[in-house]
Amino acid sequence: MLLLVLTIKVQSDHALVTLRDRTRQVSEVFGLESLQRTRLITAVSEIGRNALQYAGGAVVNFLVGESSIRLGAEAVVVQVVDKGPGISEQVIAVRSSMSIPGKAQGGLQGSRRLVDAFWVESAPGGGTTVSLEMMLPRVAQRLTPALVTQRIEQLVRRPPQSPREELEQQNREMLHTLQELRRRQRELEQADERKNEFVAMLAHELRNPLSAITMALELMRRKPILDKGDVERYCATIGRQTDQLTHLVNDLMDVSRVTRGKVDLERTVVEMNALVGHAVEMTRAFIDAKRHDLTIESTAEQLWVDVDVVRMKQVVSNLIHNAARYTPASGRLQVSVSSNGHVASVAIRDNGMGIEAAMLPKIFDLFTQVDTSLAREDSGLGIGLTIVQRMVRDHGGSITATSPGKGLGSEFVLTLPLVGAPVSVAVPLEVAVALKVDVPARAGRRLLVVDDNQDAVSAMREMLELSGYECEMAFDGATALAMAMRRQPDVAVLDIGLPSLDGFEVARALRTKYGPQVVLIALSGYSAPEMRKKAEMAGFNSYFVKPVDFSALTNVLLEIPNASGHPLAAVQPVAAGADRCLGG
Repeated sequence: MLLLVLTIKVQSDHALVTLRDRTRQVSEVFGLESLQRTRLITAVSEIGRNALQYAGGAVVNFLVGESSIRLGAEAVVVQVVDKGPGISEQVIAVRSSMSIPGKAQGGLQGSRRLVDAFWVESAPGGGTTVSLEMMLPRVAQRLTPALVTQRIEQLVRRPPQSPREELEQQNREMLHTLQELRRRQRELEQADERKNEFVAMLAHELRNPLSAITMALELMRRKPILDKGDVERYCATIGRQTDQLTHLVNDLMDVSRVTRGKVDLERTVVEMNALVGHAVEMTRAFIDAKRHDLTIESTAEQLWVDVDVVRMKQVVSNLIHNAARYTPASGRLQVSVSSNGHVASVAIRDNGMGIEAAMLPKIFDLFTQVDTSLAREDSGLGIGLTIVQRMVRDHGGSITATSPGKGLGSEFVLTLPLVGAPVSVAVPLEVAVALKVDVPARAGRRLLVVDDNQDAVSAMREMLELSGYECEMAFDGATALAMAMRRQPDVAVLDIGLPSLDGFEVARALRTKYGPQVVLIALSGYSAPEMRKKAEMAGFNSYFVKPVDFSALTNVLLEIPNASGHPLAAVQPVAAGADRCLGG
């Protein structure tokens, strides 16, 4: 929903001065950043000039409200409406990449490049409406009707600028923009350096577990006799290192989703002291292994917050784990819960390695590493704190870091808005899991397992056969479809990226042939919502992200009588657990 802020008419060159001035004022009062303001002023001025030249004038509407391009975001929208002859071949005019060498691109094409969203509605002889959208920064205050009314009143009280004042203002903006562009160039150069360091570090972090796995497999091949103890020891090594690889991949996927605003929060009202207690338990083994002295200070009062419980527990445990990680053995850690006005606070203090003053402003930046030496211990990828900050912001909270200096410890303080106590308290997740009763696998069901990775599909077939299922396997889409047409499977477990025919094509063919009588389970290395939606449209019942959690897959197979014919959403909560993970 968009709310109208103000309307002006452009009927002369002098009105273009007013248009620039009003665009600047709207941008300022609603919180656009400096460079955003300059870009929007330039684009709106160019479109207004076009309307004056080709249509004799226009009406310009300034609106604010929900963004058209990002769910949950808000934006300033400017609509330039004229009653001119319209634009023929408007799509070509807007999207053409043709330009004159040595000349800046203007008009519709140039303006489109300056804003976040741009669209044209026009018909020959019917006038033209050009809409320009600039998204408000994440830190901007959320818009409410009362807030919009208050800022409209601020705009009404602002006096218009004279042409001379407008020219002086343009000169100041140009100088400021030049400085801002230089600053951003330096930041991009620094970010590129951090990215290169990150790629090198990622290669290092991936090679470590791969090396351990390779050595364990080589020992199993070379030993003439393997007793039970050997097998258990090597399997434990491979299992631990595989978990580490999975953790690294989940970190990378999480930072991609969080920074692009693609995370859906499943909020519920929980008590802060209890949430922190669970987060401490998640890191207790690591703390004990380093022999740290941990002190927890809770509040006597109950502090209720509205959060995604899984992700917020992982945020807090990430901060505690970092404190334990960067504190030498037998150190002191303190976790304190408190309230201040309308917010709940969690402070995590340590007496560890501390943070240098020059590093503090960058500590939450992507790929930032406090210690990049070769001797560092358990360093991670430098993305955990970035995810923490973005996730806390998405919950309406804040996160700060302070340190007296190197070797003097550090403190991270997390704040979240307080809410009223819930009417009823849900059963804790841990209790719900404990109440689950294991059901033996149902033998005799025919499964078709398809993946172009032959090692992976062979291992999955063996695992499923150990659970009592009858399995066939195929390594490409065409072979899989031919096998399924000869003999109907009860379940088809399909990799998405298959040669000859992809998993979507195979799924659609099986749905056409057998309808809901076949349960379709998708396997993919992609976890994006768009891919899940495509799988749903192709007829899949469930979607798993690789590497597959075999227990979760077994749970889905056990529910086959209830899942047949249901849409993807019916079993989505079971499959989604594989990628609800936060970097640590």
